[in-house]
Amino acid sequence: MKKRMIKSIPLEQGELYGIISGRRILLAKCNPRVEIMEHSTNVPILGAQSYQIKKRHIAIVLCPSPDAAREIDEAFLQTVTRFELSADMQRTDGIFENLIFDALTPREIDLDGDWIFETEEQSNAFKRLML
Repeated sequence: MKKRMIKSIPLEQGELYGIISGRRILLAKCNPRVEIMEHSTNVPILGAQSYQIKKRHIAIVLCPSPDAAREIDEAFLQTVTRFELSADMQRTDGIFENLIFDALTPREIDLDGDWIFETEEQSNAFKRLML
């Protein structure tokens, strides 16, 4: 499997939310970075060379150490059922557009460093990010 970064995009005025008992709670303010990753695998075909299967996903990095809006520790994070991020992206025409990423999957949360989340390719968000 081959992994490559297609694009890295800085975002501004990010707000990370946690969903706890059905309530949307602000966890941190941050300036996240979006990394669009592509995974490709060559699959051999009988009688032919091979073809390539590609899958894209979006990694969201909140760094360095987001500005926590509340006390966050392991016990608190265990109560979060879902993570969401709202952040602004400056388009090529200079206008800021608000992007919302819901159903983020935490890949790594370093309480003293970077927080890294992933989300599967969401066609609307992906198209806007690739412009």
